[in-house]
Amino acid sequence: MINLESKQLRATYGEALVELGAANGRVVVVDADMAEGTMTGGFKDHFPERFFDVGVAEQNLMGVGAGLSVAGWIPFVNTFAWLLVLRAGDPLRTLVSYARTNVKIVASYGGFSGPMDGATHQAIMDLAVVRALPNMTVVVASDHYQVRSLLPLVADLDGPVYLRLSRAEVVDVHEENTRFEIGKATPLKTGGEVTLITHGPILGRVLTAASILADRGIPASVLEVHTLKPLDGEAILAEAARTRAVVTVEEHNIIGGLGSAVSELLSENLPTPLRRIGIRDCYGETGPYEKLLDLYGMGVQDIVAAAEEVLRRRGSTLSR
Repeated sequence: MINLESKQLRATYGEALVELGAANGRVVVVDADMAEGTMTGGFKDHFPERFFDVGVAEQNLMGVGAGLSVAGWIPFVNTFAWLLVLRAGDPLRTLVSYARTNVKIVASYGGFSGPMDGATHQAIMDLAVVRALPNMTVVVASDHYQVRSLLPLVADLDGPVYLRLSRAEVVDVHEENTRFEIGKATPLKTGGEVTLITHGPILGRVLTAASILADRGIPASVLEVHTLKPLDGEAILAEAARTRAVVTVEEHNIIGGLGSAVSELLSENLPTPLRRIGIRDCYGETGPYEKLLDLYGMGVQDIVAAAEEVLRRRGSTLSR
């Protein structure tokens, strides 16, 4: 059963973190004076001896996490996405990625989901940074059921993981019993004439666009790539080979994220008409979250128009 109650993903993460801490005594949490914003306060209340607040010191946050992992713990380090990849970028690279320490990096406020804080606090480039770091697994959560399902998998995976969360109010799009696998894409709609590839909370808009396309006589497949790295190239190539028309949709700069990853894969293996929907290499502004998505080209109608465009391009290519 799908839960239609709107709720912030970070709240579900906080609840799931407490459950994980109860099930696994090696899990520890490190925060940078942001327990209220990252929703890790519940873990602190239940397991104060396994909670570490380093203050407003993001580089130390990453270093402490790396040190705890070397000591045999499974540290979950938490703060805003942009702080994790930019301010803490050096220790992220050297102490986590290069050293391949078992640190779980939980990035709150992904994309535009801290909308009233403006461009400086919006993470529109984080996935490009972590995707380029060797040894890093990159996961993007879309709804509450997925957060609960993925968190134990993240803890069990040996090596550094970047888990991107949203601050936005999110309605579930998956069934409660849906199970996910890191490194494997999830087909949500199959058999379409065009393939929509996406991840994160914007998935709800993609499914709405797919319904509109179906009403227009254009069935669309929807493939959720919740693991950006390692990319499930087999699933993407299979879909692209079948439809020969692809649209990627992401709440991120179109440079370096999901659209880039899919483009790189297809260009080397199966050149395919493709359109990237996302933030088109610019900074955002202050404003309501949903309106920002529309303003910066991630509206439902933008997705519909992109699907129709790649189908026209496919037709033009096939007619030559």
